[in-house]
Amino acid sequence: MRIKLARMGIIRQVTAGVSLISCIWLFVGCAQVVVPGTLAGGGEFYRYTTSNVPKKTFMGSVNQVTAAAQSALKKMDIQYHSLNHEDSETEMIASTDELDITITMEPITSTTTKVSVNAVRDHVIKDKATAAEILFQINTELKRSASPDNNYPRVFAKNNCRQPIDIIVYYLAGKNQPETWQTRGWFNVGPGQKKHVADTHNRYIYFYGETRSADKLTWTGNISQWFEGKRYPFFKIDMGTALVDFTQSFSCD
Repeated sequence: MRIKLARMGIIRQVTAGVSLISCIWLFVGCAQVVVPGTLAGGGEFYRYTTSNVPKKTFMGSVNQVTAAAQSALKKMDIQYHSLNHEDSETEMIASTDELDITITMEPITSTTTKVSVNAVRDHVIKDKATAAEILFQINTELKRSASPDNNYPRVFAKNNCRQPIDIIVYYLAGKNQPETWQTRGWFNVGPGQKKHVADTHNRYIYFYGETRSADKLTWTGNISQWFEGKRYPFFKIDMGTALVDFTQSFSCD
């Protein structure tokens, strides 16, 4: 009888081990697998799950939520790697020493975005607590950036040359008025000086610069815009989606 019971115990352990391996590799019909203490040791229960992916819909465009997610990862000291776009979804890849993290952002409307956070250890074990905290921090950053002071980041021009530079800027304005593209200048920026030239929440802005010296230097591009009755060739700058203050430097080297 003892021999028979021992054999039955061995069979149960082997069966449990096979079930665990099958669920881990096949992910079929196994939302959660419990490993008894006889296998895991210490009398504890270790839970493996393939479905613990927290989701939340936020008020904010995909660009706004993306910027908030980047700020949240930085705040949590999580390493950000890349941003990928596929169809209507935006996927952000990040990691810690132990976790691979994927944040997926899908637009519901132009002002609402659904976000899911998948935090995985060893390609299998879900860390729902960390994923939920990332969602909480994204929400916190969205609220912070929604304040009037942060809606329109400031744009600066910095002169790294030894002579003054006159600068024109073409940008999307609308802080205290309807949104329109405007051209402003001239901004005279002295050597080593940094000057505030615009407020905008658009990721793109355009600059033209020139010196007044006999051997005049210019900073130009292929975007032609009118200013004070004359066309100037502006160059385009992508400031990204982070919605933070930005400085464009002008160098003579």
